Amino acid sequence: MRKISFLMAFLIAGYILGIWNFLVLPKYYINFGLKGFIVSLVPTLVAMFLIYSEAESTKKTRYLIYELFFKISRTPALIFSLLMFLLVILGVTTYYSSYGLALILGVGSKYIPILAAGTVALSILMLLLAKGRTLEFISIFSILFILFALVAALLIRNGALATVVSPQAVQYMENAVSSITSFNMPLTAKGVIYMLVSVLISFGLGTGVYYVIGSFAPEELDLRKVLAGVFVLQIILSFAAAFTVAYSLGAAYQAVEEAFQNPDISAGESLELFTRFDDLKQYTTNSDASPVDSIEVFYSIPTVLKGNLSNDTTLITLLMLSLYLAGLTSIIVLIEMGSHILSEVMQLSRNGSLGLVGFIGMMLAAAMVVGDIRTMFVVVPFSVATIMAAIESYPLIPSELAPNKGAVLAIVLVLLLSGLVTIYYALTASAVQVKMGAVLGLVLLVPLLMNKVLLKSRR
Repeated sequence: MRKISFLMAFLIAGYILGIWNFLVLPKYYINFGLKGFIVSLVPTLVAMFLIYSEAESTKKTRYLIYELFFKISRTPALIFSLLMFLLVILGVTTYYSSYGLALILGVGSKYIPILAAGTVALSILMLLLAKGRTLEFISIFSILFILFALVAALLIRNGALATVVSPQAVQYMENAVSSITSFNMPLTAKGVIYMLVSVLISFGLGTGVYYVIGSFAPEELDLRKVLAGVFVLQIILSFAAAFTVAYSLGAAYQAVEEAFQNPDISAGESLELFTRFDDLKQYTTNSDASPVDSIEVFYSIPTVLKGNLSNDTTLITLLMLSLYLAGLTSIIVLIEMGSHILSEVMQLSRNGSLGLVGFIGMMLAAAMVVGDIRTMFVVVPFSVATIMAAIESYPLIPSELAPNKGAVLAIVLVLLLSGLVTIYYALTASAVQVKMGAVLGLVLLVPLLMNKVLLKSRR
C-alpha cells in the first residue's frame, strides 16, 4: 500500500508540477515577493480543496466520471466542455515542452511539430507498453525533472555570482533576487488577478482529471497527505524557477554590455541579446502584463547564458530538460485521463481513445507554430480557466459528496466571477488574436446548452 501511495503521489505531482511552474508563476514570485506568495496561498488552498473533493467523490462511490455526472449531478454536458479544455491544455503543454527540447537540440521552431509528434507518440507508446507500470514511469520522470530543476537553479546561481561583475548587471540581479524574499513589493489589482488565475491553471483544474484519478485510486490512499507533499514541491519548484530567472537577468545585462563593446559580435547578435534582456527585465518588473505576453520569456534564458557562464551547455541542458520532463509527465497524464473520459463518453476502445486524444493534441501543438494561432490557444486557459474550474466543481454540489457543500458553492461563485473578469480583460484587449482566444474559450461552454438533450438521449 505504501508503494501505491508513493506512486499515486508522483502521478498527481507529475500532472500538477508542469510547465506553468517554470513559465508563469516565477513572474509573480519576483514582482510581488513574499506578500504575493502569501496571497497566492489562497487560490492554492482552494485548488487543494477542490482537487481533494473531486477525487474523493469518485474514490468513495467508485463511479466513473461520466456516471457521476449523469447519475448524480444530472449534468452530462459538462464532461464535453471539460474534455475540450483538456485537449487545449494538452496541445499547449505539448508545444511548450517541445520548445524546450528544440533548444536542447539547437534546432529552430519549424522542427517543433516533429518534436511534438515524437513526444505524443512516446507518451502513447509508454501507456500501451507499460502494462500496469505507468505509475512507475511517471514517478521516475517526476523525480528526474525535480532534481534537474533544482540542480540547474543552484548551478545558475553559483555561476552568476561568480561571473557577473558589471556593476549595473549586479544591481539588476540583486534587485530581482531580493524582491523574491521581500515583503515590500507592491501589489496591483490586475496583477493579483492574473496571479490567482495562473495558480489555478498550474493545478490543472477544469479538465476532469481528478475525478478520473479518484475512480481508480486505492481506498486506503490518503489524498490529504499526497496533496500536502505536492503543495510543498510546487512551492519549492516555483521559487527555484524564480531565482533562476533573477540570476539570469544579471547574466543577460552583462552579456549585452560585452556584446556592444566587442567589435567581433555583429549588430544583429547584440540586438538579439538586448531584446532577450529587455524581455527578462519586463518579466521581473511589470506585474500587470498579461501572462500570455510573458509565457515565452523563460526560453530567453538559454540565449543569455550561452557563452556567458561557465558550463553553459550543461546548465542549459539541465534547465530545458527539466522543463521538457515537467511537460512530459503532464502530457502522459492528460492523454491517459483524456482517453478514459473519451472511452466512457464515446464507447471507444482504449487504443482508439488513446490514439484520438494523442492525435488531436499533436495537431494542436503543430498548429501553434504559427504565432497568431499560438497566441489564440494560450489565451484560452488564461481567459476561461476559472470558469472551467467552476464547471468541474459544480457536480459536487448536488451530489452531497463534498466535505463542505456550502464551501464548494461559495468557491464556484467566486470562480465564475473571476472568470467574467478574465474574459473581460481578453475581450477588451487590443490584439485580435487575444480576442479570438477568448471567443474560442467561450466556445468550450457551448456543450452546456445541450444538457437536456443528452439527458433525454440517455433515457
